[in-house]
Amino acid sequence: MDWLEIIDKKNSSKYLVLAVYINLENMDDNTRSSVLKDMELEFFPNDNNHTHYYNIIYSENLNRGDAQSRTNYDPATVKGIELNDNLENIDEIKHKIRDLILRNSLTEYVVTRDKNSNNTILILKRTNGESIGVYHCRHCAMEFDDEIQLGSHLRMHYFI
Repeated sequence: MDWLEIIDKKNSSKYLVLAVYINLENMDDNTRSSVLKDMELEFFPNDNNHTHYYNIIYSENLNRGDAQSRTNYDPATVKGIELNDNLENIDEIKHKIRDLILRNSLTEYVVTRDKNSNNTILILKRTNGESIGVYHCRHCAMEFDDEIQLGSHLRMHYFI
């Protein structure tokens, strides 16, 4: 887990926040490339050179940096994205990623929180999500704990 030191100039104090990590390792290369472009449009701030809010994590090493600072940028080597944001916003970030997945009609992928790491958002193939006990509606991507809840929810889509 990566902790980020925040300096509050107004109150002259320092505190640590846990960065939000978005794991992209379970995506195929072409899908990862398109999702990275959309995520950059969604999350990359204009002042990222100063704030370092949006960081791409590469699989060959854990050095941070954005796509523009690398001369050999290859989406296939991207392991994930780190957003230096407060954990209170993790559900909002998850919903933005879910909307991005839906917008791109990537119905074979789902977005969920990692049960083993409180600061990690996973993008998984739907079948992998179901194998760890997380079920998603194919119509609206709402998340459920079991097949019974999902089945009841799916019936509501057909009634409406």
